[in-house]
Amino acid sequence: MTELMNPLAASFRHNGSNGEAVVLIHGFTGVPAHFRPLAATLHEAGYTVIVPRLAGHGTSVTDLAGTRGEDWVESARQAVIEVSDHERIHLGGLSMGGLISVLLAESVGAATVATINSPIIVRNKQFYVSPIARYFKAHIDWPETDPPDLEPGMLKYWLPYPGFPTKGAADLLAIVRRALRAARKLAIPSLVVQSRTDETVDPRSARILANLLGDRCRILWLDDSIHVAVLDHERDKITEALLEQLASP
Repeated sequence: MTELMNPLAASFRHNGSNGEAVVLIHGFTGVPAHFRPLAATLHEAGYTVIVPRLAGHGTSVTDLAGTRGEDWVESARQAVIEVSDHERIHLGGLSMGGLISVLLAESVGAATVATINSPIIVRNKQFYVSPIARYFKAHIDWPETDPPDLEPGMLKYWLPYPGFPTKGAADLLAIVRRALRAARKLAIPSLVVQSRTDETVDPRSARILANLLGDRCRILWLDDSIHVAVLDHERDKITEALLEQLASP
């Protein structure tokens, strides 16, 4: 296995006391580190929290290119199996992780599901040509930008990749389509979190996903957060909304 880019990129688990488990799933090119602050708070509230590192993630773009979308879904599924002895299991995810949560929710009997800035419509149009571009261009570099304006204590969890494999983007597009179909079948309490200032995902995504999830879905709008909103200054709003949802009967 390729060495981790940082020890914080590893999977982790906090064992709780209330008999319920929360599985948090990171996004495409993301890492479990993104969920460290949120997981700590959920654990303090009594929940077992498990955050898997999806196949090929947290190491290198080359490593990621050697995996498929189904590998990422299976990584999340295995995490759910690890906590299958709990009374209730809740799924949540950032970006692609939210879509995987929706995909798995029915088959694993999830009590609730939450998505955070999950991509139905993506701002970068290269995403939509990836099924063809994958045969001509192996990877795409992210534009060079300054690190986000995060609090010093949050910046250590950022851990970005320099780019992404084009094949992986095509697999993500397939996951989007699968999640849209799966959302129509769900009838459990759901939470869709969306930042209006998301630099990656078009905010219209939230409305589309929420409409498919139905009457038991709530949307939480963030007014000024980056795509990885769980590290930004509105993260407490996410935590409060998620804790409220976890308590849903």
